[in-house]
Amino acid sequence: MKLTRSAWMEVNLDKLENNMSQIKNIVDDNIKIISVVKSNAYSFGVTKIVETLRKTGVNYFAVATNSEALKIRKNFNDVDILVLGHTPDFLMEDAIDNNIVMAVYDLESALKLNEMANSKNKVARIHLAIDSGMNRIGFKLKEKSYSDVEKISKLENVKIEGAFSHFAAADTDIEYTKNQFANYKTFVEEVEKRGVDVGLKHINNSQGIINYKESSLDAVRPGIVQYGSTEGVESKYEGFSVDYIGEIKARITNLKVIEKGEKVSYGLTYEADKTTEVATIPLGYSDGLLRQLSNKIDVLVNGNRCPQIGRICMDQMMIDVTGMNCKIGDEVVVLGKQGNEEITILEIAEKAGEIATSYSCHFSMRLPRVYIRDGKVESIYDINLE
Repeated sequence: MKLTRSAWMEVNLDKLENNMSQIKNIVDDNIKIISVVKSNAYSFGVTKIVETLRKTGVNYFAVATNSEALKIRKNFNDVDILVLGHTPDFLMEDAIDNNIVMAVYDLESALKLNEMANSKNKVARIHLAIDSGMNRIGFKLKEKSYSDVEKISKLENVKIEGAFSHFAAADTDIEYTKNQFANYKTFVEEVEKRGVDVGLKHINNSQGIINYKESSLDAVRPGIVQYGSTEGVESKYEGFSVDYIGEIKARITNLKVIEKGEKVSYGLTYEADKTTEVATIPLGYSDGLLRQLSNKIDVLVNGNRCPQIGRICMDQMMIDVTGMNCKIGDEVVVLGKQGNEEITILEIAEKAGEIATSYSCHFSMRLPRVYIRDGKVESIYDINLE
């Protein structure tokens, strides 16, 4: 397949495999990896990411929605898939039919699942969601919650296979994180006293995995760390290192010279203070380079940092390439390495007022995904051709 445009995302599958190897090196062998691949595997393309991670021995994946789970199931019949978010009543049947594991955090949902599964002569698979302090979803640490879980455990057509929670500040607040872990353990202990087997216990996310070994229980859930970012937080494990798997590139589509006093792009936010060479590349906020980054980021041209100038448009942006001796068709790196320079995901995220996790999810599927292995193009996925 050929590229359909002069802008694309490269996804390095060797780096992905190495990152997973790094994670496994710091996690005990008996601990299961539940790879978090929600939001289209953080924008990298869920089908190829799951396919690659399966080769590393990972066979359990977590997503946020039923639609994400069904997309994986369509291509992979032999993996476990956990929906971490809410499964509404009208999607329960699909989940049961497709052997999807659902998060449950109230008795009413469990009763509906039991009824639905019973009518189909099947068993609904669930993980209990526990609210240990994030106050998003999950059973609270209350007597009613313990009693409800006991009732759920006795339902004939519902099987509890796990119990999970989520850290709210594992990268910034050690004491709160420890308190959440204590709350989680308390909940599990309380329901176990009532004879409930909760199955797989898991709470550690990316930051927890690299810094809180004691919280790595029966399973861990690597998210952004498997894609190559620790959000700028150093791991406590000596030698632990991951590489971001994505690069954003484009080719110059226009070159012009503007004089002092001329202005660039919408809103006229940039005014040249000297004769300036301007290059245009076909990347914009519709591709994930957010408008709030305008006049703030650099890109790489011929191995040199060049400032982006003027407002970022929906589909294009302009760059000051004065003295770069570039030409139309030259490659520009917006995210990644060129020569001795590098633009990191953390650099872009911080300039947008975000974190690497959230910013990674901004990259639009309009950008073709070019999958790289052993330094060569293995395949290209372009949603626009579907």
